[in-house]
Amino acid sequence: MAEHPNESLPHAAGSWGELKGIYRFFDNARVVHDRILLSHRKATVDRIKGKSIVLVAQDTTTLSFTTHRATEGLGPVGSDYTLGFFYHPSLAMDISGVPLGLLTARFWAREGEEPREKESQRWVDTIREVRGIVPQDTRVVVIGDRESDIFAVFAEAHKSGADVLVRATHNRQLAGEWPDLAAAIEAAPLLGGLDITVPRGHESPERQATLALQAQQVLLQPPAAQRKQYPDPIPLSVVCAYELHPPEGEKPVGWILLTTLPAATAEEAALALRWYTYRWRIERFNYTLKSGCQVEKLQLETRRRLENAIAAYSIVAWRLLYLTYVARENPDAPCSLVFSEAEWKGLYLAIYKKRMLNGMQMPSEPPKLSTAVLWLARLGGFLARKSDGEPGVKVLWRGFQRLELATAFWVVAHPSSELGKG
Repeated sequence: MAEHPNESLPHAAGSWGELKGIYRFFDNARVVHDRILLSHRKATVDRIKGKSIVLVAQDTTTLSFTTHRATEGLGPVGSDYTLGFFYHPSLAMDISGVPLGLLTARFWAREGEEPREKESQRWVDTIREVRGIVPQDTRVVVIGDRESDIFAVFAEAHKSGADVLVRATHNRQLAGEWPDLAAAIEAAPLLGGLDITVPRGHESPERQATLALQAQQVLLQPPAAQRKQYPDPIPLSVVCAYELHPPEGEKPVGWILLTTLPAATAEEAALALRWYTYRWRIERFNYTLKSGCQVEKLQLETRRRLENAIAAYSIVAWRLLYLTYVARENPDAPCSLVFSEAEWKGLYLAIYKKRMLNGMQMPSEPPKLSTAVLWLARLGGFLARKSDGEPGVKVLWRGFQRLELATAFWVVAHPSSELGKG
């Protein structure tokens, strides 16, 4: 599947016998998505070990299988009679935003218009599970969008010892000096400014933005209906950031964030805001899973089989995302960090085959990571012109398809080579 990230299962299998094996595996009663991800989760924790802080973004995406309506276990995922189910992963990142791997993953389907309160528990449960998985000597900052602006999220963070960073959507009641969040923001001092990179959207290119920063310390009042369960106000920081001079025709960038992190200074508020921008990484993960690995085209007849397949493809999607960002943050590291010997030598051969036929020698040492990722992107059609910027996930998954052949060719010629990192 990793070798053919955007191909159908029959194509990835290569033969009817292999395809039957894949189907039997996903249908096996002892195979569940959580166990498929278990070894990946352990590897993710190994990558986290030794880090003082880890950021964990959680998000929900809908998986639509309306064109396969006979699939068992589907439910409504929208108001337009779309059928499918929901996927809620959590993605660990280092403080520079490099994705380290998945920590949790949950699936569910609606039997009807299920109460929103019941589904919202996923945001709380993820915080608890992540804090239990990550080594206790590592500080955990769980990041969520507007949907996770739930009082129970802040209460769970306070209880479990995790930190949270959430985009606010409610004008919440406060205890103390200000009656509500709007009043606290209005009174918040201007701390300074911050330049950020706004990632490209569906119809807009990547751009730079200068934001003004305000911050205030507040006491979040528990909702009246929940004060028996949560009797005490929770201390939080509110960070407000808004774009001063957006380009003509562009919607100004702006956020109001609630967090357990300190934000008393411009540096602290800027750090919280910068970490929140890394939440986009999990949106890129979902994009890679659906548009790159094309999991919504799977035809496996039951939701349980689909969940197992999506868990496997999630590891593929993470690796593509990891390559994209680790090369940007660590361009001078040796490519053996993420590529096996057979992979980087196969890449070299694919890029410089004509020169090698004319006597050019294979390098004795692994090239830089940025160089190897650029080779992979070139296999996927990246032109590497000055105006093209950094290669993205899309060209890398195309490159992976050709990497398989290049790696296999090298291994046939050099049987002692390590086949792949997996």
